[in-house]
Amino acid sequence: MKLNLLALAALSLAALPLAEAHAAAAAPGETCVQDLRAIPPFLLENDTGARAHLAQKGQAYFDLALATATTAAAHATEDKACDAILGNYLGMWRKSHLYVKPGSAQDIAKPAPAKPSVAGQAAPSKEPALQILSDSTVLLTLPSFQDRYRAAVATLLDTHRAVLAARPNWILDVRRNSGGSDSTYTPLLQWISSDEMVSLGAEWLSTPANIEGQEKVCALLSPGDQACVDFAAEAVSQMRTVKPGEYVPQESGDFISYTRVSTPEPRRPARVAVLVDRDCASSCEEFLLAARQSFHVKLIGRNSEGALDYSNLRLHALPSGVRQLEYATSRSARLPQLQVDLGGIMPDIYLPPPKDEAGRAQEIVRVQRWLEGGSLRPGGA
Repeated sequence: MKLNLLALAALSLAALPLAEAHAAAAAPGETCVQDLRAIPPFLLENDTGARAHLAQKGQAYFDLALATATTAAAHATEDKACDAILGNYLGMWRKSHLYVKPGSAQDIAKPAPAKPSVAGQAAPSKEPALQILSDSTVLLTLPSFQDRYRAAVATLLDTHRAVLAARPNWILDVRRNSGGSDSTYTPLLQWISSDEMVSLGAEWLSTPANIEGQEKVCALLSPGDQACVDFAAEAVSQMRTVKPGEYVPQESGDFISYTRVSTPEPRRPARVAVLVDRDCASSCEEFLLAARQSFHVKLIGRNSEGALDYSNLRLHALPSGVRQLEYATSRSARLPQLQVDLGGIMPDIYLPPPKDEAGRAQEIVRVQRWLEGGSLRPGGA
């Protein structure tokens, strides 16, 4: 029997109240199937990438994916197994910016503890840090662009302005930076931009669920953050100007803009190397797109993750009440001409992945040597 995604919508939505009433008493396999069947119709109505993925991959592909996942879900004996099954199913839609997460929205919004790179060692800090490597080179480590580090990044740049202005070579380490908010890296652009930047905007998909997600997001992720409140309020205002199911630009005017940094630093670095790897995602990738426009910047390392085309994730409670769907409410105006999600953003200079933490640390040594006139070659002069 063919499982048509659109035909499931009415059945799934009609079953939601009943599923919610009996979720606590239902077996894990039953609630897993309920959550699974609620996902495709919700995505097709609210996720900005779902209909494009359906058109690209075809109805038969998703019918088979749903049938396979339904069989596995029915046999799930615990919530953790169900989480994995639903996660694998979402991966059939796209590989990033689409997740199932256990717990309530409040639980998921709590900052995740940092994980150690090596077992037995303390987890690395996500705080931005500055290190003077020589009289001519400075290292800025930027492990996260989350909202909570926005003030720390700005303070770091302001506090060490004299040190930064005195050194012509900068290394910006954004390896393992999973993104966050574009506003966190904005102060950096005053230092590294070549004045004008060309950027392409994005657009919101207006639906009742997406508007509700915007209205709740700041209280969940950034309580008391006025910048978040203003951004979400503007998003809701824009969404309400069109009918449900229609797209609307995030900002009025043309999608493409030509802007200049309002207050560029008078003494900017002459050469900037941005160290990047596969873990640079989302707003980290947006930073790469902005930074690489400078005449003075080179991206060095590996391709980024490829998690940028569909963004601004919001939470939606699934029928079981024990897990949330995290999905995208905006899409880039770059699409379909310039797709980042296909393979990530390529570096200007490729470095093979390091074998261990020692090799990862050596990448900084190699880049410093290169900036100061030496070679990128391992152990080179």
